[in-house]
Amino acid sequence: MEISALQKARYEYAPKLPGMLRHGIADICVKEGEETQSVADQEKIKALFPNTYGKKEITFQKGANTSVAKKQVVGVILSGGQAPGGHNVICGLYDALKATNPENVLYGFKNGPSGLIEDDYLVFDDEYINAYRNTGGFDIIGSGRTKLETQEQFAIAAEVCKKHGITAIVIIGGDDSNTNAAVLAEYFAAHNTGVQVIGCPKTIDGDLKNEDI
Repeated sequence: MEISALQKARYEYAPKLPGMLRHGIADICVKEGEETQSVADQEKIKALFPNTYGKKEITFQKGANTSVAKKQVVGVILSGGQAPGGHNVICGLYDALKATNPENVLYGFKNGPSGLIEDDYLVFDDEYINAYRNTGGFDIIGSGRTKLETQEQFAIAAEVCKKHGITAIVIIGGDDSNTNAAVLAEYFAAHNTGVQVIGCPKTIDGDLKNEDI
């Protein structure tokens, strides 16, 4: 396939990283802060999320990384409508995993949260990732608007993660997508699955505000 001069220039762009991340993650440590709370309806939300509400604020700072060295298997999902930068979030996640341990694996679940429920995925490699660097959009694995809201869905998601040895799921999208992340995280915590869920806010229509993140 012939690639345009513009596309070649986009491939060559190196996204700017915060100073702390420019030399890898070996010298980054986690610092716990105060317990968090919602901006309103604290008791109501605590009742809905008894296993995940009120966790301590986490910040990262320069220092000795005390994480246990082990192979990490991570899944990633694009969720909701198109938004800029989705591809580079996945590329950055892939790069960080491989820089930490070349044996780490990144699964991409296709066409949104339904890919997790249907166990429809691909395993990223260098060639696939490099074709999508700096290309914006949500096309790399497709997106979708499936809501995760039933106990059956949660149980299937847990089994899919267990099948592949996945220890973390990253959900990239807007407000509904991060609601998916929150309810899935609550289920995983309540059932001691050992799977972390990370919501990554990405929006194009302003449906995410600072106070919601």
